[in-house]
Amino acid sequence: MTKYESEYSSFPNKKITKHNFADIDDDIAPVINQINALRSQGQYSQAAQLLQANKEVLSRFIVDAETFRTWEDEIYNAQKYARQVQQSVHFEENEDDVDCLEGDVWVGGE
Repeated sequence: MTKYESEYSSFPNKKITKHNFADIDDDIAPVINQINALRSQGQYSQAAQLLQANKEVLSRFIVDAETFRTWEDEIYNAQKYARQVQQSVHFEENEDDVDCLEGDVWVGGE
């Protein structure tokens, strides 16, 4: 039985996380500018505190280590899943509207 990574991913038991990232807008720009200013001045603790205080609002605008770990685990799980769930495509010779070649393998499941 295959063991999937589960710390940041629930795939294949649940759908892959959709993050819905957005471009920075006028509402959030002052906070992001303040964080960047603190970082550029070497005030990393203060920048981290500001990030933590605004974590929910910033999650749509900033990719953090947790997001990268989620992507990494979900890609890894998807690769393992795809290697296990393979279907060969079979079709009759008289089928004209088939958009594949004999012997093609489609990855899929349910």
